[in-house]
Amino acid sequence: MKKYCKGSPKKLKSIISTFTLLLIVLTNVSGQDIDLTYKVTNYEINGENYDQLALKGDVALSFYKCTNGSLCFANQWRAFDSQSYGGVHSFKKREIPETKTTYPGVEIKFTWEYFNTYDSDRGTAAVTITHFLVSETWKFKAEIVLMETNDVLKFKGFLE
Repeated sequence: MKKYCKGSPKKLKSIISTFTLLLIVLTNVSGQDIDLTYKVTNYEINGENYDQLALKGDVALSFYKCTNGSLCFANQWRAFDSQSYGGVHSFKKREIPETKTTYPGVEIKFTWEYFNTYDSDRGTAAVTITHFLVSETWKFKAEIVLMETNDVLKFKGFLE
């Protein structure tokens, strides 16, 4: 069996548990500015590739604590000082075990109510993010489906 990460199954379980705990802490934290940010290296909209634009725009997906203390999420274009941001609802997680063909990881799903700073539009999206451990790097893939337009945004990258 090909091993995708270094260390024992206990160490792997500890890493996944720590990552899961971090997500739980993000949902319950009060009085602290804690965030979790993914650097986007690959980006597409409805199957059309925008990798170079994502790299030029220094795109990141982030979880952070809202001013009211709840969990929020943002699609940030840091080089262009632009973002879509808003609250997270119906947060669910599922652990993905390591197999001969898959990396170990965690999948999270949630509903996102967002606001765009670049055009003042508001909307709702279904978000799925899968984190997986490759060697000692947390990589991710994400899909954001915009409910109003049915546009599908796909992202890949790594945990900053």
